[in-house]
Amino acid sequence: MFAIGEHVIHPGQGVCTVTGFEDEPAPMIVLEAKRGLTTTRMRYPVAQAKRLHACISQEEAEHLLEHYADLECDSFTERNSALEETYFKGRIKRGAPDTVCVAKTMRRRIQDAIKRDKRPSSYYTRVLKEAHRRAVEELAVALDQSEDDVAARIDELVAPAPGSPSVN
Repeated sequence: MFAIGEHVIHPGQGVCTVTGFEDEPAPMIVLEAKRGLTTTRMRYPVAQAKRLHACISQEEAEHLLEHYADLECDSFTERNSALEETYFKGRIKRGAPDTVCVAKTMRRRIQDAIKRDKRPSSYYTRVLKEAHRRAVEELAVALDQSEDDVAARIDELVAPAPGSPSVN
């Protein structure tokens, strides 16, 4: 079980902070998710607590960023782009390192489409945006840094080679 003040990954919300517990009418974990200036408070059933997991550690976050170049892109493909999108959104719900891998995969797919003079699938951009947001959020908590600082660090890692189009 989690402790008050601990950061957890909620499959739908991303990083949340455990703020309390309630017993009535059913056992619940009280969570808070922050997005900019907005705070969302929610109750999550203790019976489903196995769907929540702790954020990665500072050491895991540093290792992930230090070895970003070695991170393999996901090769999953499906003829139906909606099924592909569902697959990648499922990976995003698991938190880092999956969020970082999915963001890297979408960046690569967008770059590959541009190189072939094709218009990238719109789902690539949607999934990239969500994966990037959730990766930055979790890494910021793990590293105890601002989201802006973490986003800048990721931008340095994914900076295109000189002369290449930017897809961030």
